[in-house]
Amino acid sequence: MADRWLKTNCLLASATAFWLAALSPLPQIGKGISYSLALVASVQLVGESRRLIAQDARRAALSAMNQELEQVEIGLHTQQQEQALYEIYGAAPTYPPEVKEELTTSLEHLYKEPSADRSGETSASTSVDKAFYLAIVGLLEVKGETYVIEQVLKLGGRRWEEGKRRLQQILQQGREQEWD
Repeated sequence: MADRWLKTNCLLASATAFWLAALSPLPQIGKGISYSLALVASVQLVGESRRLIAQDARRAALSAMNQELEQVEIGLHTQQQEQALYEIYGAAPTYPPEVKEELTTSLEHLYKEPSADRSGETSASTSVDKAFYLAIVGLLEVKGETYVIEQVLKLGGRRWEEGKRRLQQILQQGREQEWD
């Protein structure tokens, strides 16, 4: 690899040197020879560069394939370990019948029990919506509508109209809830 880079750099230096020599005050025959050698060195430089680029691309592709193979191998090994654990412990834990019955009844009581504190769930989502609304209003004042639609709602470009509608819905919800 290093010898290809060295060869490429030497060809580049020689092509440049021959070209500059042709520009110096030389007789016509000297200029012709210098231009010819510069042209030959440039053609070889292009060929060597193509081989170098192909070699780098091949090396990068092999590296990517090796990484993918390692990830697949890790995934396969993990799957085999999970399968072995599944075979050892079975599909579900086996409890004695009395323990299983007790667990079932306690879960039924928990499920059927009326919850007195269900309003906390809606107030948490409402407070998140209110914070989002207030942040949107603040950004509208500082950055403007374009920034909010493109950067916050991520609906810029072809989805601009959808973003504008979504922003209007958020602002309308805030006005209806009187979050100002």
